Amino acid sequence: MRWLLLLLVALPFAVQAAPPDDLRRAKDLFEYGEYEEARRIAETLLARNVLATDEQLIDANRIVALAYLYGERPDRLEKAQQYFLQLLSIEPDYRLDPFFTPPAALEFFDQVRRENEDRLAPIREQRRLAKQARAAEEAARRRFLEERAKERETRAPPTTRYVQKNHMALVFLPFGAGQFQNGDRGAGYALAGIQLAAGLTSLGSYLVVEGLKNDNGRYAREDLRTARTFDTVKWVSGGIFYAAWIYGILDAWRRFEPEVVVDAPAISPEVMPLEDGASLGISLRF
Repeated sequence: MRWLLLLLVALPFAVQAAPPDDLRRAKDLFEYGEYEEARRIAETLLARNVLATDEQLIDANRIVALAYLYGERPDRLEKAQQYFLQLLSIEPDYRLDPFFTPPAALEFFDQVRRENEDRLAPIREQRRLAKQARAAEEAARRRFLEERAKERETRAPPTTRYVQKNHMALVFLPFGAGQFQNGDRGAGYALAGIQLAAGLTSLGSYLVVEGLKNDNGRYAREDLRTARTFDTVKWVSGGIFYAAWIYGILDAWRRFEPEVVVDAPAISPEVMPLEDGASLGISLRF
């Protein structure tokens, strides 16, 4: 019973998916010259009225009409004309591909269209009007969406802006503090990274050099070269740290502005005076 229920549920989907597959098979057979088998499949699909799109109907009628035309049945011309007319009723301006269709078939198809031009004219006009209606509908839909988007932008709350007061004290701090205050985050991150790496290298080298000393404050002969190497690294990395610090001060001083207008949220440094000095922090505004 369960299998029967599953079959009943799946059957509509299988039937719905079969026509495109059958039509694809008919097109493949037609391309390989199996005209009669292709015609039989396509004609069955048309008789069952299971093809859903204009493109599918056009392909099926084209296959059946040409297969009849290429055949040897006594009524082949009448049958070819019948299915060519069905194709033209769907698309009055349809043209057969001259690269894949013999000249005789092209001439027969053009003759059918010429003989029925008066009857096809109203269909062509209706298709033109329908196309214009679809284009007008699409244009109206776009205008509607654009107007709604403009209304949302109009209703959106205005951006709150603040005057951020900058402090000269931050210009002299290391690790790109002056650059961050000026809004130059790229330079701030670069300077902070260089100084952090150089400072840690210098500190680590100092600790290594001090750790190599013996109880008398001297170096063993076998540790002397290592101590000299790390001592050089200590001074070089320390020089890089202070060079980056000085460059950061000069760059921040050159770009310093006492006040700047910023959008919310804004992060700004705060220097607060105290009785015995001052405290440095940041404030976040929303």
